[in-house]
Amino acid sequence: MKSACFGWVILYALLATSGCRTPSPEWNGTWKLNPSQGNFQGPILTISTSGDGEYRYDDGSSSFSFRCDGKDRAIRNNRTLACLRSTDTVLDLTQKENGTKTNGYHWELSADGKVFTSTATAFRPGGATVIGQVVASRISGSRDFSGQWQDGSFLQRHANMTLTVDSRTLHISYPNAGQYIDAPLNGVDAAVYGPHAPRGMTFSVGTVRRREILALTKHDGKAVTQESLELSSDGRTLIDSWWSPDRPKDKGVFVYEKK
Repeated sequence: MKSACFGWVILYALLATSGCRTPSPEWNGTWKLNPSQGNFQGPILTISTSGDGEYRYDDGSSSFSFRCDGKDRAIRNNRTLACLRSTDTVLDLTQKENGTKTNGYHWELSADGKVFTSTATAFRPGGATVIGQVVASRISGSRDFSGQWQDGSFLQRHANMTLTVDSRTLHISYPNAGQYIDAPLNGVDAAVYGPHAPRGMTFSVGTVRRREILALTKHDGKAVTQESLELSSDGRTLIDSWWSPDRPKDKGVFVYEKK
């Protein structure tokens, strides 16, 4: 469920064939991230611009291109994206679905160009609501939004995880990120909800053992991330590891401790 991490290619053929065992009740509860025990410091975001002014954004799990000309341009699945650039350090993206405005993203650079902030807003019948923010530090590039950025706010958003698993469903939530999933244990794709989850992102549970759960994240039907959740024998530690299907040895790891 990680973004960039959050790679494409293999689907879980064993989703329909793997046997299920009753998961341990020790999965249930709230888990706190121990940053010193893992090996992942946040996803790398890449923003590039072409010679004719087209932007491209890629965070490893989703990517899209756009032009800052104020026009609604088709992206996928009846969705459009428009961009307006008001200053050298500020631009605003507006996403619509079937012609209705659904989301906005306010991009801003710090005065020294070293910090990139993206604030997400959801537009609903009840009004606009700020639903999330990414704050990233520059890794490469020297001007404009172009370059590589490390999302340092990712660890804070995943600092706490709540799990509930029974004979039918796995519930995962990250309260700090406003993100959650309710995935059936029969391998059926379930939507990932939250401000940092791209539309079309799904999560499915492939194998359930008493102390291990294997899962697959897809974006618009394409495999993005395979994931393993492992519970320690004493039920006090949970290891969350994930990898791109075509790079199984390149794993990100989070270690959670039960609160």
